[in-house]
Parts: sequence; structure tokens; C-alpha cells
Amino acid sequence: MRLSLLLICLLILPTYAFPASITIGSALNRPPYIIEDAESGLEIDIIKAAFKEMGQSVNFKFYSRKRQVLYFNKDRLDAVMTMNPANGVDGYWSNDYVDYTNVAISLAAQHLEIKSIADLKNYSIAAFENARLLLGAEFNAVAQQTIYREVDTQLSQNRMLYLGRINTVIADRYIFTQLNRFVEPNIDTQQALSYHFIFPPTSYHMVFHNSVARDTFNQGLAKIKANGIYQTLVVKYLGSA
Repeated sequence: MRLSLLLICLLILPTYAFPASITIGSALNRPPYIIEDAESGLEIDIIKAAFKEMGQSVNFKFYSRKRQVLYFNKDRLDAVMTMNPANGVDGYWSNDYVDYTNVAISLAAQHLEIKSIADLKNYSIAAFENARLLLGAEFNAVAQQTIYREVDTQLSQNRMLYLGRINTVIADRYIFTQLNRFVEPNIDTQQALSYHFIFPPTSYHMVFHNSVARDTFNQGLAKIKANGIYQTLVVKYLGSA
């Protein structure tokens, strides 16, 4: 009798079946991490490789950060990427899979003295979206003491800095350099820059609606780190860093 009852319980328990392909919400074009047109880049390729190790295919949908989170919360996406706990998204969090190197960037000709986060209060700042949340309480406090704005499209940071409309830009240094290719030809992107390394690396995760999909990604991620695929991708997109 007990055995029959156990079998009935197992039959009615909900199970999770993988869809043919997991749909992942990505931020918009952010080379070298996210290259929208080619559906590639360091982040995209890491995620593809991790799931491939587990025999699972994925596809990506590209949205602004706000829509990325909105559609995930409405169950229109199986997962979202480039997430940090400061984003406040509920779900099953993966292990961190990529670090961004956020720095303060200024024109070398200005000779700005920026040796700490506190020094930024002396200069105007253009930062990436949600920087005040992601870069900690000290940076959030500084942002309230100076001319500060956040931009959704990071290409505008390059324009503003090279045109002298802002003193400092807060961005991942690889993204800033890559976006120089898209700046208008009449803007001089050959001006020397100073990189001020005042922030620790920012680690990012994926967030899933289901723990099985999350665990599958984590297992695949561990495999590509062990077999060298992960490091090969880092070198491909970031050089020897």
C-alpha cells in the first residue's frame, strides 16, 4: 500500500522539461562582451559554450536593461544575463561567469588627479546605466556631490568625453575602447586617455526561472573552465588580460 502511494506521488509531482532552446534576455550591443548583430562576444560565447557542454541549445533576445528585466518578470524569457545582486531580480542565480573592469576615464591632456572614488566629486561624470547601484555606496554618495548622469547608450560616453563635454566617464575599459569604432569620423578618438583603476572588478551572473536550468549552466561553466575553453574565449575577446 505504501509503495503504491509513493508511486502515485511521484507521478503527480511537477517535473521540469527543458524547452528545445532556452531563451535568454541580453542587454543591447556592448562589445566585446555582447555583439548583437553577430550574436557573439565574450559573454554570449561563454554562455553558448557552457550549455553546449551540456547538450543544450540557447537563443538570445536583445533588449534595454529595463525591458530585459520586465520581460523576465513576465515569464517571456527563461533567463537573463549580466545580472548583479544590486539589480534586485528574483530567481535562481548562477555562479558568476564574467567580470567587468570598470574604470574612470579622462582625457590625458586634462591631467586629472583621480586616485580614489572620493576624488571623483571634483569632476563631472557620465556613467553607464545603474552605475550608482552596481559600484557601491561610496560611489553612490559621490554621484550626489557633483554633476552626474547615467546613459543608456554607452556610445554617448565616448562622444561626450572626446568633445570635452564631461570630465570623466565611468565604463568598462574594453567596452569604451571597442565603441570608439562607432564614433563619428569628425570626432578625434586618437586623443590620449588616462585610465584610473579605482574600482574592483564587477562580477555578473545569470538568473533563471528554474533551478534545473541554473544548475545545468553552472555545470557547463565548470566544464569549460576546466577544459580551457573559457580562457581561450577571454584571450580571444580581451587579449591576454
